[in-house]
Amino acid sequence: MKGRALIPVFTEHIPPEPEPGTLYVSMPFATAVHLCACGCGSKVVTPFGPHDWILTFDGTVTLGPSIGNGQQPCRSHYYLRSNRIQWLPPISAASTRADGVRDRAAHLEASTPRSATEEMSWWRRLLVWLRNRLRRPRSTG
Repeated sequence: MKGRALIPVFTEHIPPEPEPGTLYVSMPFATAVHLCACGCGSKVVTPFGPHDWILTFDGTVTLGPSIGNGQQPCRSHYYLRSNRIQWLPPISAASTRADGVRDRAAHLEASTPRSATEEMSWWRRLLVWLRNRLRRPRSTG
C-alpha cells in the first residue's frame, strides 16, 4: 500500500531494520533513510549535499529533489514535502540512466581539485589580470 507521509525521527545512527512510514535523519552522517513509500520494503538512502538531496526542517521535513527508485522493481517516484508524500509517475529506465550519468559527472567535478584562479569569480580574475599587467616592467626599446 502506498504511503501518504513519513514521520521524521532525528537520530545519530540509522537502525538496521527501519520501520515503515519513518524517515530516519542522521545529521552527523548527513543522510536520511526510509523504507520505500510504495511498501515494497526497499531501503532508500538520501545523502545530503550540494549534488545530492537538500533537507529542509521547519517543524516538518522536506527533501529535494524528488526520490526516484529507478534501481528497484517498483520504480517508485515521489516528493517528500512537509512530511507528506506527493506521488509522481513511475520513474523510467532512461531517466534512471540519465540521472546516474549526471550524478557521476557532478561528483567527479566536485572532487576535481581546482587552481586558485578557477575558484575566483570572472570579475576577480579580471582584476588580478589587470593588476598583473600594470605591474609588469615595460621594455624600453
